[in-house]
Amino acid sequence: MRHEHCSGPGELATPAAQRDLVRRGYDAISVAYRSDNGQPASSTSEGVSRYGGWIDELASLLPGRAVVVDLGCGAGLPATRELADRGLRVLGVDFSGVQLSRARRLVPAASFVQADMTAMHLEPGSVDAVVSFYALIHVPLEEQRALFPRIRSWLRDGGYLLAITGADHWTGIETYLGADMFWDQADTATYLRWLTAARLDPIWHRYIPEGNSGHSLILARAL
Repeated sequence: MRHEHCSGPGELATPAAQRDLVRRGYDAISVAYRSDNGQPASSTSEGVSRYGGWIDELASLLPGRAVVVDLGCGAGLPATRELADRGLRVLGVDFSGVQLSRARRLVPAASFVQADMTAMHLEPGSVDAVVSFYALIHVPLEEQRALFPRIRSWLRDGGYLLAITGADHWTGIETYLGADMFWDQADTATYLRWLTAARLDPIWHRYIPEGNSGHSLILARAL
């Protein structure tokens, strides 16, 4: 997606400052970004109906009552709720206090923890799947790359990662729904290399068009 007023990443020189901009941004725009019924309030936001298909496809690969971590779960809609509605045991992770407060109210069947995904710890081999939709692209690139081996450590052998990543390389700070926001994304080929290096074997990847741009959806299996 592209929004108004693009500026360079040099305005926020450190990863900590970049992450904090995103956290404060989602605190400010939580309801504007996603209403309580799960609908995106902005016409430029990604559609909701596609999530059900993505999660159905993942759920078909998992055992009953599988443990799934939703990184960057936001207010829990629609992804966390879709996962919980399929009988999966879901842990939603987000660093926005406003988003987590809403998620706990809107998706009571899931568990939630307020944490920065780049710093959180889970027991090795304790998770059947990890999902992350439109969240990794707000994480500084080197921290994204470092996160994939950690995700692999959380997953049991044969577990899955389903994630939205960048399709093309782009970095910027823009105004989105009235708040400044930071994005950082590599191209699809780079993500596939990073996943392979982390022993997350890409099974497929799909281009997800959004307006005049788009992202990649990647399914990878833990080796």
